Amino acid sequence: MSRLTGPDSGRSQRTDIHSAATSPFDRPSDTEPGAPDPLDIALAEIEAGALEVYARAGLPTDPGHYRKPPDTDAWTFIAATLPPEARFALTLEHPAEMGWRFARLQDLGARSDRPDLQAASRLLNDIADLRAARRGRLTEDHLIVAMELGGAWRALRDSKAVKASRLTLTPPSSPKKPRAKRDKGVKPR
Repeated sequence: MSRLTGPDSGRSQRTDIHSAATSPFDRPSDTEPGAPDPLDIALAEIEAGALEVYARAGLPTDPGHYRKPPDTDAWTFIAATLPPEARFALTLEHPAEMGWRFARLQDLGARSDRPDLQAASRLLNDIADLRAARRGRLTEDHLIVAMELGGAWRALRDSKAVKASRLTLTPPSSPKKPRAKRDKGVKPR
């Protein structure tokens, strides 16, 4: 937390041996996975919930890049990772004007008319951004994204609990016929 708000948060120096050789245009190196920490576990739960929304809508759930040929609704897997040059070459070979669409997994639901797919897409993008930021420097914006993810996750989890519930709401039964006046007991005066 002090990295986010400390007095030298904007000027702290990295002390690792690779910091001088790192270019801002290089991809971050993949780190060896260790034991998951609580944030990793929470991000995985949120991601699983968003991917469940994708699956119910018939969208793919495997991470990577996808394309959709003209006049179809099905996205086909291209690769887990594509360098920018390969993505650019694909868009030149299959232009959008001809009906081709290309997207990453987290972007598949972004242009949907369905609000649940749009929300799932936002969650997946925020998770990807937060995971990438954890390899580098976290900022206050990342903290805000993490808090928004928590709120979105609670809303998603609560909506699933309501859908999975066996409880149903039914209208009340019709009221009983009112008794006739003569049926009422006589009150003493």
